[in-house]
Amino acid sequence: MRSRRDPGGYLLALVGTACGVGVAALAERFLGIDDLSLVFMLVVLLVAARTHAGAAALAAVLCFLAYNFFFIAPRYSLYIDAQHGIATVALFLAAALVAGRMASRLAMQVDALRIAGRHASARQELSRRLSIANDEGEILHAAQDAFATSLDADAWVRIEPPGDAKLRIGGPSDDHGWWFLPLRSRDAALGTIGIKLRDPGDDIDDARRTLARAMTDDVAQALLRVRLSAALESERMEVERERLRSALLSSVSHDLRTPLAAMIGAADTLALYGDGMGEDDRRSLVDTVREEGLRLERFIRNLLDMTRVGQGISPKRDWIGVDEVIGAAIARLQRSRPGVEVQVDVAPHVGPIWVQPALLEQALFNVLDNAAGFSPAGAPIRVDARLADAALRIDVTDRGPGIPAEERERVFDFFYSVARGDREREGTGLGLPIVRGMIAAHGGTVVALAAQGGPGAMIRVELPLLAPDAGVTA
Repeated sequence: MRSRRDPGGYLLALVGTACGVGVAALAERFLGIDDLSLVFMLVVLLVAARTHAGAAALAAVLCFLAYNFFFIAPRYSLYIDAQHGIATVALFLAAALVAGRMASRLAMQVDALRIAGRHASARQELSRRLSIANDEGEILHAAQDAFATSLDADAWVRIEPPGDAKLRIGGPSDDHGWWFLPLRSRDAALGTIGIKLRDPGDDIDDARRTLARAMTDDVAQALLRVRLSAALESERMEVERERLRSALLSSVSHDLRTPLAAMIGAADTLALYGDGMGEDDRRSLVDTVREEGLRLERFIRNLLDMTRVGQGISPKRDWIGVDEVIGAAIARLQRSRPGVEVQVDVAPHVGPIWVQPALLEQALFNVLDNAAGFSPAGAPIRVDARLADAALRIDVTDRGPGIPAEERERVFDFFYSVARGDREREGTGLGLPIVRGMIAAHGGTVVALAAQGGPGAMIRVELPLLAPDAGVTA
């Protein structure tokens, strides 16, 4: 805003009046113009448009005196010998003062609108940066940049940690050129912003004070938003940890006790009645112990794999044939589920893939074991491997009741298992989440789809074709 204490405006009034006298003298001599009042009126308007009301009033008085002294008879005297001359200069002075006042007020309004627009743009830019800030550090940098740009000031920002009861902030205060503003919400103190103009001779006027307060409120609201988001995320993580803990305890209680109970029962039966039992009965009990032991081994392996996935996996890659790794996974499946039939179709042009063989085998085994758990007796599981979109695609399809569309993403959550058809929810809910973690470690994806050409579910595994030297798609 234009200040009355600005000496430049008064200097412009003096210079403008002198120029007006020169222009009026030239116009009178060479153009023959007798009424020169408009020349001085124009000077007053120009000064008023460029400065403030005080300078405009000075210009009006100076132009009145100059007009009277140089161009009203008798010249070079302030005496006026005609009544109409007195009326002319009096009306000129009144018109000059009014016009100067109006022009000055209009210029100040234009300045105010320009400053308001600039301040609105500054707040808009600050709001944009605050809206995408994810933590308090980004908010701090956004606030410092905004104050430096819009106010030409150095900004010092202190953000207090949540729940700091020692912080007590009052209203704004000035100290050694610094102006301090509190960052606060309705019922909590969040921190302090200090502002110091870079020009030592400059003052923080009302417009900039209003902008600073508004920007401080914006920063405080952004801090509240980030802290609320962090608190909600922390609460969500706590709820998720509690859910996983409860699910793990429930899963361990069921999936450890069930095979152990079967193994202990079979062992006790053999110990007490083994001598009197036939060979087939003893063989059946031994098979029970073996099958339940394998089931227990799979569960413990899944728990260990879940821990590895949670900690992050860095695959130790090597070349292996796709048919070889699929065959190894099927062999493991048939040792634990001897009656399962698997049909394999590997396209002829599918070559070796650069992965960690043990991880990919474990992932495929988990997919196959999941499919076997829901396939009807005698229905084969189908495995198709081919290249598609510069990636290896492996589809494992069963002919069970399928996975409902609304649950196809949730089956990859830990400890979530689906009830399919007339079957109750079974399994630990660890197999498919572990598959996704292992495949993601290789840069691949896993999705659950509906089986093609009939009932059932299809788990699709896609792996990028990488090379050890470049690490890019082959």
